[in-house]
Amino acid sequence: MKIDIIDPVEGVDPSLFKTCVKQIFEGEHRNLEYVNIIFMRRDDLRLMKKEYFDLDVYTDVIAFNLNDPEENIEGEIYLSYDQIKENAKRFKTKPQDELLRVLIHGCLHLCGYEDDTQTLKDEMTELENSYMKNIGVRNL
Repeated sequence: MKIDIIDPVEGVDPSLFKTCVKQIFEGEHRNLEYVNIIFMRRDDLRLMKKEYFDLDVYTDVIAFNLNDPEENIEGEIYLSYDQIKENAKRFKTKPQDELLRVLIHGCLHLCGYEDDTQTLKDEMTELENSYMKNIGVRNL
C-alpha cells in the first residue's frame, strides 16, 4: 500500500493522512495498491470538475480510480484546501476536521461509493462520520 501526498498544505500531518486512508480501505475490505493525494488551487480543481464532469462549480475533492474497480485500487484524490477552509466556515467546524472528512469522502469514492442522490449522500455521510470517530474526531 503506497500513499503519496503531493504539494501538502501547511498543517497536514502525513502520518494522520496515511493512517486515515489505511483505516478506510481496511474497513471497506478493499485492497489499495497506491493512492496519490494531490493538493491543488481552488480554480484548478474547478477546471478539472468542468473538464471531467461537465460541471462548472467549485469543489473540495475529486477522486479517480485509475483501474478496474474489481482489482486492487490505484487512485488519485485531488483536494482544494481553499475550498475546504470555506466549507469549514460554512459548517462551523475546524479546517483540519473538514480536511479529514473530505479525504475520507475521496477514499470512499475510490471504494466505489457514489453520492449522486440524497440517499447515497446520506449513506456516505454516515460512513464519513463513522470513520471520523474512528480517527478521534468527536465533534461531528
